[in-house]
Amino acid sequence: MKRVTSQINAFTLLETLLTLSISCFLILLFSVTFQKTVHVVRGEIFVLQFENILKNQQAQAVTKAEMRSLSSSNGIVMVDGADLHVPKETQFSDFSIAFKENGNLQSIRSAKIVIFLPYEGKEVTYQLQLGSGQYRKTTN
Repeated sequence: MKRVTSQINAFTLLETLLTLSISCFLILLFSVTFQKTVHVVRGEIFVLQFENILKNQQAQAVTKAEMRSLSSSNGIVMVDGADLHVPKETQFSDFSIAFKENGNLQSIRSAKIVIFLPYEGKEVTYQLQLGSGQYRKTTN
């Protein structure tokens, strides 16, 4: 009788640990990069939402012929007295803006809005103009 021996190629313990550690490293690397990307996108989306709220407040002041307000104190943004949910990806400077019935600003006091995006290290500034109710957006 002949004996047939078959060779089974398998990973040794050392090769298995090496493969596992490389796989875990790559997964963690992509996970951290993905999380940072998610935070950056959330911050940018909220800036766009805030810009829309700013325009909407001005438009509502004109269409409803009533004064509308937008303010921030200690990082809490308030729209006509109601708190607005602000994600951790954005930080606001203190400001207080009131739109008159014609859509113009009531006063020049604190007509500058600064939003800091800590995950990007970026600062978005809105400088509102008296009379026209328009604003100038700059990014640093």
